[in-house]
Amino acid sequence: MKISIRKIFFFICIIIVATICLQVYWNYKNYISNKNRLSNEIQIAYDKSLEIYFNEESKNEMISFISDNKTLKSRDFIKSIVLDSVFKSLIKTNKPKKSKTSDTVFIESFEDNNMKIDTQIFIEDSKVNAFPKNTSIKVLRGKKAQDEIGGIEQFPNRFVITISSDSIKYNVVDSIFKTELKRKNIRLNYGFRHLKNDTLFNNFSTTKEKLTLNLKPKSSFFKPSETMLLDFNHSNSLLFQRMGSELLLSLIFLIAIISCLFFMLHIINKQKKIDEIKNDFINNITHEFKTPITTISTALEGMSNFNPTNDIEKNKKYISISINQLSKLESMVEKILETATLNTEELRLNREQLDLIPFISAIVEKHKTITYKEISLSNELNDLSFYGDAFYLENVFSNLIDNAIKYGGEIITITPLIANKNIIIDITDNGNTISKNEEKAVFDKFYRIPKGNVHDVKGYGIGLYFSKIIIEKHGGSITLIRTNETTFRITLPYES
Repeated sequence: MKISIRKIFFFICIIIVATICLQVYWNYKNYISNKNRLSNEIQIAYDKSLEIYFNEESKNEMISFISDNKTLKSRDFIKSIVLDSVFKSLIKTNKPKKSKTSDTVFIESFEDNNMKIDTQIFIEDSKVNAFPKNTSIKVLRGKKAQDEIGGIEQFPNRFVITISSDSIKYNVVDSIFKTELKRKNIRLNYGFRHLKNDTLFNNFSTTKEKLTLNLKPKSSFFKPSETMLLDFNHSNSLLFQRMGSELLLSLIFLIAIISCLFFMLHIINKQKKIDEIKNDFINNITHEFKTPITTISTALEGMSNFNPTNDIEKNKKYISISINQLSKLESMVEKILETATLNTEELRLNREQLDLIPFISAIVEKHKTITYKEISLSNELNDLSFYGDAFYLENVFSNLIDNAIKYGGEIITITPLIANKNIIIDITDNGNTISKNEEKAVFDKFYRIPKGNVHDVKGYGIGLYFSKIIIEKHGGSITLIRTNETTFRITLPYES
């Protein structure tokens, strides 16, 4: 079943469109995924920055109470701390909610022999004097003081109070956040909005640009009614930079698929043309073979049926006709077989020293006897030496002159010259019968310029192909030059 090139092209276009749509969808999903990943990285960097900030601040606002008395019970240790003037001043400065009978202090996380205890102590003025008075308690201010004594973990009784401040040093948070962003290789325009009870308390920004995205911190250091939003904008170039390898692979994959599909279309189209050329060649060669075969058959029939007296002269005439036609058949077969061996190593050139001026002149004179067209050799050189195969080169020049006679104009000119250390030989006719679309194809094997069903000029489509291969085996080239005339230019290396 034959499928037209148009249908194949339509099918390939559908595949290309589907592939492009799939790649666009895949890259869009990848873009969204990278965008969410970037937001998560920003969230993590922001939360970590706040954690570092509050931890560093807490180290400076830390007060530790320690005792090396192993017999002292935890509750007595805490009561002793409450009697201490330092603790009383803390209560006075950071006094919690008052009642008429007592002040309530919530103590979360004091340690007793590595056991964490959560408790609540009610301190009433009437009972304070009942606490132990001879207990030795040391007070340390800040994390640095803890480090200087080698840490407080070595003491059996220890109690740490961390005091947090309502104010935030935005420039310190900004410095820490910038470090985290740089570590993650994220470029960002951002600002902070400090909110208390859903009301803007303070605003800090590193850019004048309008910030459209925001993140809420997951930090536990803020009070329930307080937060500090991160407003930011990130550029799409950052996302595309992160997607660089995926986009490159996608583009390479897409180009590869489209290239393969169009290459397949080119191969199919070329095979179709080759098939048409092959069929045309078979039809042409069959017609050429049929003529001599029919002539030979007619001659043999004449000898058998129309020469009852066995006339010797008639027999000679019939035999001569048959010999001529068999010679033509042999010539055609040799030409086809010769063409078949052009691209193999079987073709060997028997090079010899040639003077191309008399060599071409003899070929021109031979063709003058078989045509009424004007053929001339335009030459200003006395001699033109070249080391080549006389037999094959004669066939080349004969093919080109023969083509000019069959398909060209009325005036044919052969012009040899030397230029740029090359021998150039132009075979020009004043016709312009080769269209621009046929320029590249005329040197293909078995190719003939299509003329519909008109077969006024005989040929096999192998003359120019033969000429091209022979000239290339001599180290030269042959090209077609189309202006108002048609010129086949042979270029050969010149050795002075």
